[in-house]
Amino acid sequence: MKTTKSGLWLGLKEMLSTAVARSEAFPLLAFLIPLVVRAIPEILMGPFVVGFDTLGYYVPNTLVWLNDGVGFWNFLAVAPLFYVLLMGVTSVGVPIVVSLKVMSPLLLGFLGIAVYFYANKTLAWSPRKSLLVVLFATLYFVALRVSWDMLRCELGLIFLFVFLAFLRGDWREKPWKCYALLLPSMVFVVLSHQLASVIMFAIVSVVVLQNLFRREYAAVRDLVLSALPSVVLFGLVVYADFAVLPSVSAASLAGSGLGWLSLFGFSSVFEGVTDTLGFLFYCYLPLLPFVFVGIRGFRSLELKVWSIWCLIAVLFPFFLSFAPLGYRWTLLMVFPLAFFAVEGFRRFNFRRLKIILSGVLVFLSFSFVLLPAGMAFPYFRLFPNYVPSSMLQNSVALSDCGDVVRALAWVNGSLGSDGVLLVHDAFYGWSLLYLDRSRVVCYGYENPQTAAREMFADGYHRLFLVWWVAGEGWHGWSTLPSCFVEVYRSNRIAIYEYVEA
Repeated sequence: MKTTKSGLWLGLKEMLSTAVARSEAFPLLAFLIPLVVRAIPEILMGPFVVGFDTLGYYVPNTLVWLNDGVGFWNFLAVAPLFYVLLMGVTSVGVPIVVSLKVMSPLLLGFLGIAVYFYANKTLAWSPRKSLLVVLFATLYFVALRVSWDMLRCELGLIFLFVFLAFLRGDWREKPWKCYALLLPSMVFVVLSHQLASVIMFAIVSVVVLQNLFRREYAAVRDLVLSALPSVVLFGLVVYADFAVLPSVSAASLAGSGLGWLSLFGFSSVFEGVTDTLGFLFYCYLPLLPFVFVGIRGFRSLELKVWSIWCLIAVLFPFFLSFAPLGYRWTLLMVFPLAFFAVEGFRRFNFRRLKIILSGVLVFLSFSFVLLPAGMAFPYFRLFPNYVPSSMLQNSVALSDCGDVVRALAWVNGSLGSDGVLLVHDAFYGWSLLYLDRSRVVCYGYENPQTAAREMFADGYHRLFLVWWVAGEGWHGWSTLPSCFVEVYRSNRIAIYEYVEA
């Protein structure tokens, strides 16, 4: 019996080794490995979706737009391709939570295969080296942070790598390919995400300049003409986002003197810069030894432009007192740095240090995926506004999800005919999943007391609010003002009623 088992094990091992050795297996692994790892937190979260933006914005936007409709400019402002896919799947009867739990791992899988083909076909890397960069670009904890809830951005990155693969293709010999391949890939990037679009345009600008210096005017003409539709479309998206639908009113910031800095809690430009630099080193310190070795002699102009642009976008706005979502530029540096790190990993001569650093990278990734928020590795508690302590949460920790459902069930039976539930962005998606949306009022990130007073003045005299119990709150409010009186509690989650002073 032992001989038989040993023979079976050796046979299985040999079969797996043969399969992995075949070059055809590497693209499949580039898709499946990121997909499976990203599926782990979705499975561990059970019936609850992963990610703050996922529950705080994708769920409510999709449900409201499907039921109430959406205006053209409102829709265009969000670079709506992801919403088109999500609304399409949801409209045919698939529950939105199920759609998001399936789409999130799929997106990381497709990003993996897009990275693989760019490395393998465009950079001419071997299948093994291309698979290694997929692991760095999708499973490093910063990349996993992107996949946690930046799903629109992920979709844009997929098309961005497709665009990069076509950019260095053979379209110079066959110009029609420029229009047939580059043009639609650029349009899809713009329709997917604004930040991915800016990176793409930065790369296009530098490639155009490079061709001008080389006097390759035909290539410049083809590239510029291919980019024109996406430039026009991007202009419309920016117009809709900033002119038609400004997300923050100028009046709300006029008194601070610091513009966008005040939204991030910075009292000065210096504080903002030090926080940004600290976050930059926090994200990439474990990768830096490999990056420093690999970037020397690295030949991909596009990836260098990507990383330099992100660095400029992270730091430069602070000197203008304007820093909208600068941390996201820091996160997006992970993809070009993953290529530099793989190049450095292959060249790294210090074997023992290489093993230690590799172990650190693996540990960070899997602790981020597997450990719940209450047991998170301390490293992930350093920048809670930018990186969650664990992937096992959305707008609340996994341990609080069931209590949110129970609290909302209590509200549903207690609102009566004149009750309204006030919700922070963190609970907006929750409330639309479990309550009648006509009884829900979202006050975003404003002061809940101010929002309650305005609602009370408008004639709503029974106002409830869902939040954590006193001292346990997230998102900048550990304890609510005294005008909110607790009327129901389920462990750490409570329902409060507003009492006018």
